[in-house]
Amino acid sequence: MNKKIILSSFASLLFLSQVANSEMKVGNIGTLSATAGVMSQYIYHGVDQNSDRPSAFASLDFNAPLSFADFYAGVWTAGATGNNYGKEVDIYAGFKKNFGSVSADIGLVEYQYHGDAKDNTLNSVDYYLKLNLSPEKAPYSIGVAYFSNDSKGTRSSGKNIGDYYQEINGSYDFGVVKAAISYGEAHNDTNVTTVTLSKSLFNLDFALAYIDAQRVGAAGAGSNLDKNREYLTLTASKTF
Repeated sequence: MNKKIILSSFASLLFLSQVANSEMKVGNIGTLSATAGVMSQYIYHGVDQNSDRPSAFASLDFNAPLSFADFYAGVWTAGATGNNYGKEVDIYAGFKKNFGSVSADIGLVEYQYHGDAKDNTLNSVDYYLKLNLSPEKAPYSIGVAYFSNDSKGTRSSGKNIGDYYQEINGSYDFGVVKAAISYGEAHNDTNVTTVTLSKSLFNLDFALAYIDAQRVGAAGAGSNLDKNREYLTLTASKTF
């Protein structure tokens, strides 16, 4: 994606910002919402996913409150490049439940990579559990997350790469800006520290992130990261 396209994407988001926020009701079952955005770089687990280029993304989400928990499902897609694919599509579903100040989120996400190949070997499913502590009226939150991959990770030199990911994170709302920090470990792959500042302006959501990614293991050990890297990314999005 070149500069003209990313500027066009931002212009489209500014147009969308003029549209009033709304959720579409699906009968008496639940609601639908959509998000569109653009990121200066698409980084996942510390690894660039789109050849160091900007990437547009969009999602559609369904939410339904049930007697025992809140059910959600959705689809997210973004520009991504690799062997035999040029687009990523993620399909996810799960349940979220609040226990006082603690919320529990359990679900699964399927990663699909679309392009020339009909069946990309990178396609896989993650099962995840997220716990978050967010006291009422408190400006901070603390969370942990664990993802387990059904494919046992990518095989490289007889070694499983990235078969699980674990993370601890926290955030603090300063009023003028919200700050967040996280540290995550992708097993046998990367260790990633991320510091994010987010702010809503002009009815758009902006996030500026500094990402420090450290490869795990010596050269040739199979990490998806060829060398230690640092990124500074900007994301703009609109939910409507």
